[in-house]
Amino acid sequence: MLYIVLSILTIVGGYKFMISINRIYRFIDELNIVQQGNIFRNAKEVPEPVWIPIQGVIPQWLSGVMYRVGPGKYNLAENKAMIKHAFDGLPFMHRFELSSERQAVRYNARNLAGSFERQMIEKRSRSSVFFGHVQNLSILERCTVTVQRFRKIFFAGIIDRSDPSSFMVGVTPTPNFPMPVHWIERSKEMLGEHHLVSKTDLNVLQQIHANTLEPKRLYDYSDYDKRLNGDLSSSHHQYDPITEETFNYTIHLGPVPKMIVFSINRSGQVSILAEITHRKLPNKNNRHFGTRIRPSFIHAFMLTQNHVIIPESPLYYNNADILFAGNAVGSYVWDEKSPTFFHIISRRPDIGHVITIPVDNFFSFHHGNSWDTVDDKNGNPVIILDTCAFSNADVIYQLHSFGTYLRGSDHSVPIATTTDIKQTRPMGISFPPIRQPSFGDLRRYRLSWNRDLTDGSGSYTTIAHNIEFPRFSQHYALRQNRFVWGCQLLKPSTTKEAERYSLVKIDMESGTIVSYNKPRYSCSEPIFVPKKKSIAANNDGTSHFEDEGAVICLVNVIGEIGPEEDSSFLLILDGRTMQEIARCDIGTYNISTFHGSYVDSDYKNVSIS
Repeated sequence: MLYIVLSILTIVGGYKFMISINRIYRFIDELNIVQQGNIFRNAKEVPEPVWIPIQGVIPQWLSGVMYRVGPGKYNLAENKAMIKHAFDGLPFMHRFELSSERQAVRYNARNLAGSFERQMIEKRSRSSVFFGHVQNLSILERCTVTVQRFRKIFFAGIIDRSDPSSFMVGVTPTPNFPMPVHWIERSKEMLGEHHLVSKTDLNVLQQIHANTLEPKRLYDYSDYDKRLNGDLSSSHHQYDPITEETFNYTIHLGPVPKMIVFSINRSGQVSILAEITHRKLPNKNNRHFGTRIRPSFIHAFMLTQNHVIIPESPLYYNNADILFAGNAVGSYVWDEKSPTFFHIISRRPDIGHVITIPVDNFFSFHHGNSWDTVDDKNGNPVIILDTCAFSNADVIYQLHSFGTYLRGSDHSVPIATTTDIKQTRPMGISFPPIRQPSFGDLRRYRLSWNRDLTDGSGSYTTIAHNIEFPRFSQHYALRQNRFVWGCQLLKPSTTKEAERYSLVKIDMESGTIVSYNKPRYSCSEPIFVPKKKSIAANNDGTSHFEDEGAVICLVNVIGEIGPEEDSSFLLILDGRTMQEIARCDIGTYNISTFHGSYVDSDYKNVSIS
């Protein structure tokens, strides 16, 4: 059967098809060489919650729960299987319950992909698709698993719904995520009053017990509405704290890509806001006018009171390449001649796709706040949005080590710089990769169009350089905010020192930056929790000051001599001064997480991802 399928593909595609497959396999082999030196340490599962004392003081108003998720396990069954890309470690969910009454933190952590781990050890996961990890396969095995991937996607589906831990879903943790209407009563029976979901950039969701962190269910957005059966979605949904609506999209891959933008209300009911197949540019003379959208890597998007804004950057999936490569990184192509397109969709389903505004190309993982306003001169609609923009996609190949470094002569690898390595751009992305020199720029974009949709434009101002993981007060969502908290990359990693991230607070009006940085500290994405007062001027019960509150994050301490000295702790800073309030030692190992969410002691959303 395998040879019949390959023969058909060869006849259909002919010589060009075989050349293309050979190119993919050669490039995957080169990626594999880059990753060979990557040796990561595992975090530890803590299935039974433990209370850990605090150094300092947890403010009385700060009691609540922080969830964080990210890669936790790379070395499986004592080297029987090794994961060599930092993003593809088996996902761990971490739960931190902050108690001002006990002045302690209740901590537990769980592997969300136990069944997938067993599949990797038993070599039953070879047809799986990773973000960047390259499996060591023979030519025959590559052909076999390619056919298996085709069969799985077109016939069986990518997830095994009977086994909730058989797929890796570990980019964003979202408490209080809406459930499909027909699941709500059953979910209360299964999970109690609270619920938690883990998400990724595929159309896959994982329902998790909010306290024990036990995986309970794998599903996708088609369980809300059968029309939402696309292949891709965003790890970062958008949430309106006033209407309590959740927004996202699905994208169908293939020769005729389609994006479906939708909202889900708190009861689990779906509204389709738009089905987008073509760009809707204001200028009919533009060479991109009416062209089909392409399936872009979209990790996050933006929301205002009236609009959903989805960026189509020119970092595209090269159609079926992902099935041959076995990972997303091997299928990405950066089209440097294409602009980035902002697709603006109305939150009113009867209006749908409003306009597409092109800007100079950039790529972005994460965005800050966004809001609607109007042009003072002509009354035209205006959208202001903040994003962390990279001028190209070179960061995609630089992520394989994600802040780690390799100690000792046995594990050390050359650290490439732009002066000692010859690079090419086979997919429009510089290869082989150098160590990531910095993050992107924090930009504030202004998008505007006239009411008859014949004209539209976008421009930006750079607020700060080298900024990632931006977070802001959720109480200022969809309206103008002044402060953003995030991370800066202090220096690229070497064989003697790890890549380190500091915490920063950016004043978006002045561009002033206040930093928290200590030797050998590597800080994760910050979460801002606003202070509440019994009497306050604001209707939401928060204080008068936007930055009055606490910044919470995880910090990895990099051992000076070796990994046996590594440790991690929970850090609490004053949101105004960026001075330390308290900390809680978690373990004698590093904890890698991408994103986090925070709910208060009543399990109400405070800052969710």
